[in-house]
Amino acid sequence: MFRFRDTAMINEVQAISLIAAAFIMVYFLGSVRNKKLMQKYSRAIKEYMMPHSDKVGFRVFKPSGFRALCQPKTGKAKFNKIEIAVSMMDRENVLHYPLAMMTKDHDRFVCWSFLENVVPTEIEILPKSDKKLFIKLTSQKLLEELKMDDKEFDDRFVLLAADAKLARKILSNPKIQRGLINSGEFLKRLSIDRRESWVHLTGRLTDESLKPLLDLVICCNEVFGSQGA
Repeated sequence: MFRFRDTAMINEVQAISLIAAAFIMVYFLGSVRNKKLMQKYSRAIKEYMMPHSDKVGFRVFKPSGFRALCQPKTGKAKFNKIEIAVSMMDRENVLHYPLAMMTKDHDRFVCWSFLENVVPTEIEILPKSDKKLFIKLTSQKLLEELKMDDKEFDDRFVLLAADAKLARKILSNPKIQRGLINSGEFLKRLSIDRRESWVHLTGRLTDESLKPLLDLVICCNEVFGSQGA
């Protein structure tokens, strides 16, 4: 009997040791993976933004991500500054992996571009599949839903605006439409805020998504930055 109990205790200790080792291994590998991705994303952001900026600075928030601040080239940009936040998935946590399959978790890209001019109207663009965000925005803001007479655009996005006529005119710009279509697979929300005079974009971050998301931000800067009220 004692031998059986001793064997059972040894098995329990071994099981606990294996679980602990698995947690440590996942934490280590996840931390390394996040670090490498953050380095890759930060290099790509700097490379992309330097032609538009005099300075691109970074602040790291380990292990969750980093922030970037882009100061524009004097007299050449339509924005006062661009702030970027990159949030990484919790790859260090074992429980992240089974939960991610249900929550569809992903690395996250958030950008605020503060424009020189006051934008002429408020606009919200979001994926058609995001019903919760649609209900939230329409319940909080006096925005009108409108169509763009472009099937590809209307099939992918919901467009809300305070001034439907003006929004349709501005968003008919081919650059913006192309930018939205190119980033549509990754875009979670694009807000043009009149009160704050900013372009606010959130999206799913991958190697493939970073450039089209940044392209859309710069395109919005050029179009809305020249539409001063």
